[in-house]
Amino acid sequence: MSEYISAQDQRLVIEKLYRSTDSITSTEKFNSEYRDKIGKLGDHSILLTEFGRKMKKTSFSSYDVERFIKDVLGKTIDIDTL
Repeated sequence: MSEYISAQDQRLVIEKLYRSTDSITSTEKFNSEYRDKIGKLGDHSILLTEFGRKMKKTSFSSYDVERFIKDVLGKTIDIDTL
């Protein structure tokens, strides 16, 4: 069974990565920086593995991405194996 991450949960993960308290502003900043490289995030649900693959192409550490996905979703994902 494929697991999805909602747009809201994507925004929450991105908010945590920027150590912010505003998910909308953080997501806008993220998308302005990475849209050309990985596409836009935070506007529709996508597969969790696809989200992980996209996040792997950013400058954020795999450890932080995995930790914040766990915080938001309660799911464990190993980004380095994607």
